[in-house]
Amino acid sequence: MTGEKSIFLDLRTKKGGQVTFEGGQKGHIMGIGKIGINSSITIDNVLYVKGLTHNLLSISQLCDSGYEVSFNKNKCTVSQSDSSILFTANRCNNLYKILFNELESQNVDCLVSYENQWLWHKKLGHASLRLISKLKSITS
Repeated sequence: MTGEKSIFLDLRTKKGGQVTFEGGQKGHIMGIGKIGINSSITIDNVLYVKGLTHNLLSISQLCDSGYEVSFNKNKCTVSQSDSSILFTANRCNNLYKILFNELESQNVDCLVSYENQWLWHKKLGHASLRLISKLKSITS
């Protein structure tokens, strides 16, 4: 689930439902859709929750989408079915946080592109990632 509407590749309105945040505050579920780096690396059925300030990944959703997830005491690794590492997350205060600038895989062109998309997303006044991808294809 996420509170960032602009990261969706597609988003459908979903009425009803709430998520309880720390401290008892509630966020309303406003939609459901697909997020992803590109059309081949996606996660379906992601909730758009108004007011959510952090992106939260569901391990079961990653597995249902065909990714392999493994944990140890200090790290979580998410791989594609061909065993190439998609990203790692380091354990910090009982949470696994994805640090894209510390990727271990040498085959991470798509993630570097994703980081650049986030940079341009911010520079272009929070333009959608779909628009940024279109701009990239026009200028390439």
